[in-house]
Amino acid sequence: MNLNRRGTTVTVALALITVLSGCDETGSSRPGSAPAAKSSSAAPHFDPPVGFAPDGRPLTFSQTPEEPKGANNMIVSGRTAYFQSDGGLHAVDLPSGELSWTARPGSGGEVSGGGIQPLLATMGGRPYLVGLFDVTIPGQGTTPAKKVVEVLAADPATGRVVRDDTLPLPVRPAQGDDDAEQFTQQWLVGADDKAIVIMLNGTEGDVTLVEDPAAHRIRWFERDMTAFAVADGQVIAGTGRDINNLMRSGYYTLHSIDTVTKVERWRTKEIYTGSYKGQPAGPGLVAINSGDDTEGLVDAATGKTRFSWPDHKVNYDCVYDERSVTVCTTTGTVMAFDTATAKLLWRLPTDGRIAPTVTTAWHGAVYGTTPNGPVVIDARSGQDRGTSPGAAPSLVGPYGGIVNEDDQPPAFHPAAA
Repeated sequence: MNLNRRGTTVTVALALITVLSGCDETGSSRPGSAPAAKSSSAAPHFDPPVGFAPDGRPLTFSQTPEEPKGANNMIVSGRTAYFQSDGGLHAVDLPSGELSWTARPGSGGEVSGGGIQPLLATMGGRPYLVGLFDVTIPGQGTTPAKKVVEVLAADPATGRVVRDDTLPLPVRPAQGDDDAEQFTQQWLVGADDKAIVIMLNGTEGDVTLVEDPAAHRIRWFERDMTAFAVADGQVIAGTGRDINNLMRSGYYTLHSIDTVTKVERWRTKEIYTGSYKGQPAGPGLVAINSGDDTEGLVDAATGKTRFSWPDHKVNYDCVYDERSVTVCTTTGTVMAFDTATAKLLWRLPTDGRIAPTVTTAWHGAVYGTTPNGPVVIDARSGQDRGTSPGAAPSLVGPYGGIVNEDDQPPAFHPAAA
């Protein structure tokens, strides 16, 4: 499985856990759909699970035709999985398979939201689920239809909506509101106490959009900038110039920019390369693929490369285990790093052992497959922890794992060990 989901010139993977302050000051809280009753029986759970039921249950629901696009567009917290669709934000009780609640966007437009990963965030000391939707507001009379993005936040336990912000799309310079730029992809990059960072991608390039969560409006945006991560009040982003629209080659630079003041903290030297990709790699780290000796694990606070990739001809995908280890992979190679120090912990293949195809990592366990079947590896030692786990999930929580199925909805495999 390719852990890096964005295949554009500059790539980003969404952070699963972010921090956001400033609850809805408009007071426009509204309830979600009534939660379904959870199963009263105690379901097996482990931290981390190293065994799964081999037969999974498809994540489809009798209450609604809406279903997740794939495990990569979901997040898990405890016994609950969250995803979004064209119909809104959804919560699923994994042990019972019941849809717990749905929170609907309130813009009144034509909504598209399937395939976008929501974020779990903290607002005013309380957890909330934040989603992003592409919306077309219908025209009326002489007023034409217009495209906007909608940021929706709901209580993860009840689905009660606490934030519903409609943000206008950037317009071309010297043009009116009826000439908004056309974007084909939108995703949430991350958030902290002062900003929600959104990426827009379209035929005219990338735009980084920063929302002021307290004011419920756009604070600033920047064209030809692709945000990779949010760290310590900074957005880590790449910019390019003289880009070949067909080959995507050009001159690229990595920046750290304050999300409030837009003041630049640091920038790397400009390089000419065929592509420039990045993704968050755990607290304080950003993984950069640029094809030169500056690429690797980059310190988000300083812009310095803390580990350089051993092969500059391939791209590396990274996943943080949400505890202390960052796992980075390319075809035929897996490396694990201490997230705090960027020190290499282990690497496969080595000493007669083969490298797995990694599907994810969580709480000290690395999940994947080899020609021998699914496997679980200890994230810090690199030793096999389970050689017959029953499944190789793409998303893991204490109650089990979610596996992507070819041409089918993702399936939940309950934890067995």
